[in-house]
Amino acid sequence: MPLKLGLLGSGISHSRMPLLQKHLGEIRGLDIDYQLLDEPDHQLDPVKKIRQIQQQGFQGINVTHPFKQKIVEVVARSYIAGHEAIGSYNTLRFIEGDIVGANTDYSGFIRAYQYVRGEEQPGKVFMAGAGGVGRAVACALVELGCERLIIYDPVPEQAESLVNSLTLKNIDILVAEPDEKAELIRASDGLVNCSNLGMHKYPGSAFDAELIDSQRWAFDAVYTPLETEFMSACRESDLQCISGFYLWLFQGLEAFKIFTGAEVVLNQDLFNAAMSWFE
Repeated sequence: MPLKLGLLGSGISHSRMPLLQKHLGEIRGLDIDYQLLDEPDHQLDPVKKIRQIQQQGFQGINVTHPFKQKIVEVVARSYIAGHEAIGSYNTLRFIEGDIVGANTDYSGFIRAYQYVRGEEQPGKVFMAGAGGVGRAVACALVELGCERLIIYDPVPEQAESLVNSLTLKNIDILVAEPDEKAELIRASDGLVNCSNLGMHKYPGSAFDAELIDSQRWAFDAVYTPLETEFMSACRESDLQCISGFYLWLFQGLEAFKIFTGAEVVLNQDLFNAAMSWFE
């Protein structure tokens, strides 16, 4: 009997995650049935929806926009100690009636960052977007030794909530006011986009191109398209770039391990196969 998994989100009909999870299953000799659970109702009751999925015989699911923060209340415990402090989950596993959560955006970003930048420190970072993926990436940046983290979100309460959740960390963390953005961006070592700007349905960039020049590195959580306006501007300024593809790939590898207990080591063949699905 195949392992029944899925992805819960809104507007996910073009997701390549089924391709990745099935491919990883083939590598490890596992039969994976991975379904897209496309839910247009952003106001659905997450408790009811997750319980329905659980009762339909799923062993686990990934969760994406806009439900990562909304499902926190349905999680009985974290699969990995400490993930509960992030404030969002993107991977759920159903174990003996319990809903167990993990945030593979957090662990996946750490792996993606180290894959591209090695042991280089993040330095001073300006991050746009404080939603579900923003919370995970912010926590990961703290773990990676970020010197200073400045967070901007068009919904100030969301940015403030994230900053408050990180106040016990021994780094300088603050919310950027709109009139401070330009100066703070220019003074940063790293630029991070965790907003939806750059996606096909949300064109544009969270960072004005004229402000991108002297920074050292950049990350964009958006991976559809792979080359966003933001990433293009960063490459033109010779910043070391981490595209959303790396996060997508590494968080998928982390999720597969949680679902199956089996680990797949990334090699060039796997990297090339995954990249081909986006071309």
